[in-house]
Amino acid sequence: MRWRLAIFLVAMLAACGGRPPAAPAPALSGDFKASSNTARGITGDIFIARAGLTFANGVVLYTRTLSARTGGDLIARNGDSYAAAALGPGALRVELRHVNEQYVPEGVVGLCGAERPQYVALAYEERATSVTLLVFAGEEPPGPEALRTRVCASFRYHAPNGARTREGVVL
Repeated sequence: MRWRLAIFLVAMLAACGGRPPAAPAPALSGDFKASSNTARGITGDIFIARAGLTFANGVVLYTRTLSARTGGDLIARNGDSYAAAALGPGALRVELRHVNEQYVPEGVVGLCGAERPQYVALAYEERATSVTLLVFAGEEPPGPEALRTRVCASFRYHAPNGARTREGVVL
């Protein structure tokens, strides 16, 4: 019985490249102020929560978090990286989320105009004092093999009093 456990543990370590898997980065949450012209003009401020994003203009995105990405990861085959699209360094942390549902109040334009956003990415540096929201339209999730996904909007926000994570306030 012990030899089975030993074989299982060796196989698990081999699958992880010989080291235990890294702990997931804390999820970004809290209030952020619009800092780009597009964010100020279209969405206003944003409240980020685990289950979704709420914008000052009344738009709400209900989301499900997917696996974490890095700034160097490609968003489409032969396309830009998250860092290039967010105009940030390659060390960006990226939370990719699937948009389950979008609520758009009457008279308000959605984040992708008339199209429904399918995915969003929150790209931020370790200290998370600012975040870039990349909004994606298309049938498939952003990734190095994606052919039918595209960035339809980009918005930038800043944390006025430090960003909030599960670990506490990051200043």
